[in-house]
Amino acid sequence: MNILLSLKKHCIHTAAKKKYERSISRYFKNISQSTSEAIDTIEKEIDILHYFLENADIVKIRSKYPDLSGKRNIDVTLITSQSSDKWQLQYDNQAVPVIWLKSTPVRQKD
Repeated sequence: MNILLSLKKHCIHTAAKKKYERSISRYFKNISQSTSEAIDTIEKEIDILHYFLENADIVKIRSKYPDLSGKRNIDVTLITSQSSDKWQLQYDNQAVPVIWLKSTPVRQKD
């Protein structure tokens, strides 16, 4: 799943947190009106963003990639895969790996 994050006046952490909060709000607004497939997609987005916010080493990401510290108005795509060690942040035609906290286990999804 790819998740678009807008870094307009925000760092990568704040952008992900805002997207997470909007996704939760969207979930509760649409739960009774949407198809189960649409709800499943929102739930997956919430799960991914929660995992990213809890386990990504945001400090290292911002220091290693200054463009993600909120100094530029850019859009970043969080690109996920079955294994979290292959997750990437894509912006300005480049893809950089997500840096995880050392104690973070590699996430495997069936």
